[in-house]
Amino acid sequence: MKAAFGGVFKFGQSSLCHYNVIGLQMRPPKDAAPEFGHKKLGKGAFGRVVMVKDKLVEKYYAIKIIRWNEKALREAKALSDLEHPNIIRYFSCWMEDSGYQSDSTDESCSKQSSTGSPKKCLYIRMELCDTKTLLDWIEDWYTKKSNSKRREESLTIAQQMVSGIEYIHSKKLIHRDLKPANILFGQDTKVKIGDFGLVTAENDDDDKSPMKRTVNKGTPSYMAPEQSETNYGRKVDIFALGLIYFELLWKFSTRYEKYKVGC
Repeated sequence: MKAAFGGVFKFGQSSLCHYNVIGLQMRPPKDAAPEFGHKKLGKGAFGRVVMVKDKLVEKYYAIKIIRWNEKALREAKALSDLEHPNIIRYFSCWMEDSGYQSDSTDESCSKQSSTGSPKKCLYIRMELCDTKTLLDWIEDWYTKKSNSKRREESLTIAQQMVSGIEYIHSKKLIHRDLKPANILFGQDTKVKIGDFGLVTAENDDDDKSPMKRTVNKGTPSYMAPEQSETNYGRKVDIFALGLIYFELLWKFSTRYEKYKVGC
């Protein structure tokens, strides 16, 4: 199957038969194909995200293609139970024996396993978001001398993040990996919380007696101190939200200063 920008893609026979593969949603395109405005841009350690057009309903989606494992399945299950304007919307998922391949090799899915059989990959069809993350938004601000609407915009973003996290917690889930790189902006410009690969369930007793969990799950600079232990609850998400909100309001002069603060 040829993408709009000329790359050649190969999928399992039943996977993307009624989709037009447009490109990868990773970073803002610099030299996008004129007919679609997007192109193949790269891949991450997790796999890759493909922008597709459903030819039947004439709509665009993002399909996340990752190696089949417990983390991938956890993310798909969590997303399937969530429906909120500030959380990336899940539509469907499926598994295939052969992974997404392009004219460049994909270490996560295209190679065979040690037994010689194809590695299984999970395809998660999700809402298509803007390629800019909250991290990009923050770093763009560092390049500007001033922005009179900065505090107002930051408050709006923070309120939407809180709304999304409140909903996640109402479903007895803990995200555990909140950080600017995992916060996206939807086509409707609303904040969208993404990457549920580390999501875990809360116990029924709320966070008064947190169940023992796997330690050190998350991004170190946004982890609450108690995440170095086995007993913690939903408050670890609140801790990360506080750091992100501070980062929205305070313009760090250097990356070292940001590191010292803990963001």
